[in-house]
Amino acid sequence: MELSNAIKDIISRFGTKVLPTRQFVNLLDDVGGFKDEPAASKKVMKGLLDSGFGELLFRLSEKKDGNWQNSIRKSVGDYAAKSGYKDELINRIAAQLLYSVGLIDELPKIENSAKTKSTSPKQRIKDPKELLYALKQEYITALSELLTITTDEYGHKYGYYSTEANTRLYVIDAKIRLIAKEVGDTNIDSWLKVEKSKVENKNRPTPVQLRQALDDLMSTLGRDYKALMEKGHIIEDDEFGLKSAKFAPNVVSDLRSIERKIIIIGNKRKEDRQSWIDKTKSDFLASKSSPASARNGVLDQLKNDYLSRLSELDRSTKSGDIDFSDSTLKDTRRKLINLGSLLGKNMEQWCNDENDRLSKDREVKASKRKKRNVVVSAVAGVALFIGGWQGISYTSSADARAAYETTMASAKAEYAQGNYIAALDLFQKAENDYDASYSSSSYKGEAHAKAVETSDKIIANWEEKVRPLLQSKKVAQAKALTLALPANLALDGSSEQVFKSISEQIDSDLATRTAEMVDELLNDIYTHQGKLSETGKTELDEMIKVVPDNYWLNFIKEKTK
Repeated sequence: MELSNAIKDIISRFGTKVLPTRQFVNLLDDVGGFKDEPAASKKVMKGLLDSGFGELLFRLSEKKDGNWQNSIRKSVGDYAAKSGYKDELINRIAAQLLYSVGLIDELPKIENSAKTKSTSPKQRIKDPKELLYALKQEYITALSELLTITTDEYGHKYGYYSTEANTRLYVIDAKIRLIAKEVGDTNIDSWLKVEKSKVENKNRPTPVQLRQALDDLMSTLGRDYKALMEKGHIIEDDEFGLKSAKFAPNVVSDLRSIERKIIIIGNKRKEDRQSWIDKTKSDFLASKSSPASARNGVLDQLKNDYLSRLSELDRSTKSGDIDFSDSTLKDTRRKLINLGSLLGKNMEQWCNDENDRLSKDREVKASKRKKRNVVVSAVAGVALFIGGWQGISYTSSADARAAYETTMASAKAEYAQGNYIAALDLFQKAENDYDASYSSSSYKGEAHAKAVETSDKIIANWEEKVRPLLQSKKVAQAKALTLALPANLALDGSSEQVFKSISEQIDSDLATRTAEMVDELLNDIYTHQGKLSETGKTELDEMIKVVPDNYWLNFIKEKTK
C-alpha cells in the first residue's frame, strides 16, 4: 500500500486526532505503509511528527488558516536543520502527509536541473573542476537568497530554509557531490555543512543575548506571579479571631501555570526555582495574615485556659484519675494543637506534659493520705456506710478494668516499638470493649486520645514517605502507600488536614502521571521493537495496581504479554 493511501486509511478509521500521537506511525507500519518507501522513512516521519509537525497538521486539517503554508515551511525547515536526514526525503514525507489530509491537491514533483535556476555559464563547461567551482558559487548564492528570516519566542531573529528552499538547495547539493566525487574532492561534505552553517548562524542570537532574554522573561514571570497573588488572595477570620490569608480556588491553577513556566526557565538557567516559589508564597500569605505576635498572644491565653480547666477538674475530682476527655479541656487542647502547628510549636506534647504533671501531683497527695491510717479507716467506714453502692460499682467493674488495663499495656508496648498500626487497633479495642459504668468516660477518653495520638504518628510517617515520591513523580507508589493506610484512623485537627491535602494532590498528580505514562510506555515499546523494557514493565504494573480501570494501561499490558 502506498504511504499516502495508508495515511488516508488510518485517518478514515481513527480521525485526524491520531496525527499528533505516537501510535500513528506504528499504525502506518502495521498496514505496510512504509513497505515501498526508503528505509529511513519511518524514523523521519516519527521525528517530523514529534517535532511539532503532527500537532500543526492536526490543527490545520481541522481549520486551515491563511498563513498555513508559512507555518508548514517553518516546521519542516526546523526539523530538516536538526535531524541530519536528506532534505529530499523529509520533503517527500511532509508532502505525502499534506496531500493525505487535503491541504494540497497533488503530490509535487521534484524540479529537474533544466528548470532550476542556475548561475552557471550558458556554454557547457567541460572541465569538472571549473564546473565544481561554478556550482559552489551557485550554492553560496542560493544559500543567501533562499534563507527565510523570522523571530524566536524571545524576539531574536534567526534564519531557516523552507521546504521549497531545501528542495532547491538539495538539487545543487546533489550536483556538487556528483562532480566532487569525479574530481576526488573528499572534503566536499564538510564544505557544504560549513557554508550552510555560516549563513544559518549569521542571524542567530549569541549566548549573551539568550541569557538576557531568559533573564527578562524570568523577571516578567516573577512580576506576573506576584501580581496574581495580590489579586487572587482572600482573607478570612479563623477560629482564633485572627486574619488568615489563602489563595482563592480559581487562582490556584493559574498560579501553578506560572510556576511551571518559572521552573522551566529556571532549569534553562540551571537554577532551582522551587524554593523561591515556596518562600514567595509563604512570605506573601504571612504578610496578609495576622502577625506571629498576635498568634502567640492567643496561644498564651489558650494555655491559661487549659491550666485553669485542669485546676477545676483537680478540685472537682476527689479520687481516681482526672477525666482528660472532658469536652472543654478537649476543645481547648485541639485549638492549642492547631494554633501551635501554625507557629511551629508542639503543643500536643505541652498538653501531655501538663496532664502528666497533674496526675503525678495527685498520686503524691494520695500516697500521703494513705499513711494516715486512722483517718483513712474512718473515711473508708463512712464511705462504706453512706455510699456502699459506689463500692459495689467499683468492685463489679473490676474484670472490665483489668481487661482494659491489659489491652492498654499491650497497645503502649506496640506503640513504644513503633508498631503504630497494631497499637491503634489495640487502643480502639480498649475504648470499644470497656463496658463498665465505673469512670467510663475517663477510661474511654484515655484510650481514644491514645488512638488519635497513634493516628497522628501513622499520618506523619506516611507524609514523610509520600512527599519525596510526589517530588520525583513516583505517584503510583504514593497512591499505593495511601491505599495501605488503615481504615480505622482516628484523625483530628492538623493530621486530618494534612491527610486531606496530600490525598487530593496525589489524586490530581496521579491523573496527570497516568496520561504521561501511557505516552512513555508506547515510546518504550517502539524503542524496544514492540516489547516493554524491564523498567517499563515494573512501572506499568505499579500503575495498574492503583489505576486498575485505565483503558490504555490495560491495552498495553495485554499487547505486551
